[in-house]
Amino acid sequence: MSDTPSTLRELLSNELPRLYAFAYHMSGSRQDARAHVDQLVRDAIAQGGESLLAEADSSNAVLGLMARTMEENLGRKSEYSFEGLDDLLRSDITRPIDLSGGALQNSPGKVHLMLWELKRNCLTATLCCLPPGVRVSFVLTDLLGFSPADASALLGIKESAYRVRLTRARKRIEDYLTPRCAHVDPQNPCTCTGRLVIALDAEFIKTPAHTLDIPHEPHDADGPRRDMGSLYRSMPDAQLTPEEKGELLGAVP
Repeated sequence: MSDTPSTLRELLSNELPRLYAFAYHMSGSRQDARAHVDQLVRDAIAQGGESLLAEADSSNAVLGLMARTMEENLGRKSEYSFEGLDDLLRSDITRPIDLSGGALQNSPGKVHLMLWELKRNCLTATLCCLPPGVRVSFVLTDLLGFSPADASALLGIKESAYRVRLTRARKRIEDYLTPRCAHVDPQNPCTCTGRLVIALDAEFIKTPAHTLDIPHEPHDADGPRRDMGSLYRSMPDAQLTPEEKGELLGAVP
């Protein structure tokens, strides 16, 4: 096929957006996602690229390499806990958005940006409360659309074991968000507008370096989503800037 990559540079150039989005979902941090993609690029270069290009589906082969490497490097612990997330964001009553001081001072246009950043960070942090081995199943199947059979093959594990992970991931995320998040049920107590100032004061969110992945629509324009996979797929993927992509590809022959 003419669109099959013939060089490692072409393969990585095509796949960097998906690899970075995957790394962000798995790590919960733009900075950490960039570091994981950088490591993947170095690993692919060290392998020479021939083994990846020889695969029947080289794009999924490179994603599989990243998924296995990240699961191993992240270990068995979670970056967050559900209790810790509640303590961080929900230990205070909701607070109105105040443009008279703080990070939003005299910046009404920034509210839209930070509400999107809070929605994405909060949902990703919830995902990162799961152990990496459980988390990766939700990312591969419910966000990226891989069947359990295909995803388990990417990870090199039995499909039955993968299905156990996926069931556990879905249940734990649903159990946590269903009674809390207004993006699941508008009657729930936790709204992004009510928690924005708390999140800013706690430095849970900061102004992103760019707005390439911030939609024009309001953060709550699409209404509630009771299906967890649908809720997470409604978030825009975190994106690399063209400059970052160039830096990552700079050492690739």
